[in-house]
Amino acid sequence: MVCFCKDTMSELERLMPMLDAPAADADPGAGASAGQASNPSAGPDPGSAASGPVGPVAELRAVAAWLAQFGLPAPPWTPDPAWLNEPLPKIQLTASAVATLQAFAQLQVLALSLGMNLMVAAQATAFARLVTTLNARLAVLLESAAPINPAAWVQLSAAVTTAAQVTEAVQRGLLDPTPPPMGPPLSPWRPFLSDLRALLPVIAIANQLQLDLSASLTAQLAPILRTILRIPMPAMTATLAAALSLTTSLTAALAAVAQLKLALGIDPLTVGLPAVRQMVAERLSVTASLVEQAAGMPPAALAASLPRIEYCPTLMAPAAVVQAALSLNLPPMTWQIPSIADVPVLNVGLPMAAFSAQLKGALGLGASAAPCGPGCDASALMAAANA
Repeated sequence: MVCFCKDTMSELERLMPMLDAPAADADPGAGASAGQASNPSAGPDPGSAASGPVGPVAELRAVAAWLAQFGLPAPPWTPDPAWLNEPLPKIQLTASAVATLQAFAQLQVLALSLGMNLMVAAQATAFARLVTTLNARLAVLLESAAPINPAAWVQLSAAVTTAAQVTEAVQRGLLDPTPPPMGPPLSPWRPFLSDLRALLPVIAIANQLQLDLSASLTAQLAPILRTILRIPMPAMTATLAAALSLTTSLTAALAAVAQLKLALGIDPLTVGLPAVRQMVAERLSVTASLVEQAAGMPPAALAASLPRIEYCPTLMAPAAVVQAALSLNLPPMTWQIPSIADVPVLNVGLPMAAFSAQLKGALGLGASAAPCGPGCDASALMAAANA
């Protein structure tokens, strides 16, 4: 019997004030940039004067954006010239249909991370119980807990990611005055890469659902979709909509905390926001020094002088992905794929699963597989939901 236990929710409610981190908490008083003043929702600047040691987060963010624009940081692309002689299959799905299939695959991956395979009837039932009991707990939480704003945690997490991306670029020599060549000229490869890009979501879906790429994907997907579609979900109500909004904020906060925990090697909620802010500012300063040593100029000057270069397809088109694309069996789909908004197991179950997975990863809290004791009310909650 799976239940999102009331004791678990009590522990989350105790921790929620620590997850509430509006921009003002990370940038108290003066020191906000002009961009932040005009857009408070942009979150705190971990390198602002008001938040500790000055860290050039804006300049490093510009460098990271330049890298991402051209597929970097990455090793040089080394394509096999024979790929140009092998036509790629064509996808015959709308963008909406692909998005729905991606959501189904993501739901299965998240459920597996929670110990539930939605293709197994008993485990699909367990997932339905998790969502139903979680929905009931959130309805109670909404009555007692104030909304949270995770802006500061999200901003600090993004800053750490920026530092990591720029540091990797420095290590690969990509910011040197004379960077290494990143692959052959792209002109003859552009049509191939355009066709491959359209297939990437389908390859990801097939890998997530562990499908046989050489067999008919349509035939394999149909029973999976039918099985998941049959999982019962709570009916959408105003309370459920509010609960889903709360899970969105909590999921963002938990994901940021988990990422900071991994990157900094500390428990952010135990250390506290000011200490984490200081660590991030110090990491940004170290990264800025690495950039200046490599490029011969500070990040601000570098960001202003970065040129347009050719895209590096290494991350998009490694050999394994190309071989997967070449082996795809994509017969036309004759059945209609609904939009995510029309599928309760996606518009309700998916955000609940994402929240549960982040809660487990960040705080070690999760659903219970057995009654918590004489006061367990899971059966009553399920009975009320099914009444």
